[in-house]
Amino acid sequence: MPAILFVCRHNACRSQIAEAIGRQAAPGSWVIDSAGSHPTERVDPKAVAILRLHGLRMRRRKPQGFAVLARRDWDCVVDISCEDAAAPVPARRRVAWDLPDPLDGPMVLYKRLFDELTERIRDLFRDIQDAR
Repeated sequence: MPAILFVCRHNACRSQIAEAIGRQAAPGSWVIDSAGSHPTERVDPKAVAILRLHGLRMRRRKPQGFAVLARRDWDCVVDISCEDAAAPVPARRRVAWDLPDPLDGPMVLYKRLFDELTERIRDLFRDIQDAR
């Protein structure tokens, strides 16, 4: 059962959206989680809204850092911010997706982020399944 970790700086938007998309797309036995290198106090309300528009929700309404993650060797760590935020966790494979943080911009930026993450996650999961 693959274990995939999505990482961004704050775990308030990008990585939490990716986690929600990943949980929907992954087979039930997969472990999907997210964390931030510098978690903030609250999630981005527009990230919650874009997920709601797609019938998804965040598993946690509070961002988390690496210290609360279950100790494991991750099969894949996806660093969405390209800030080497995934450095403190062991992983068999690391992927870097330099996707900008919408930073409370217009909802169209959140829609673009959601669509881009959906496509990339679909491709990543296909690659992981094909490699098995």
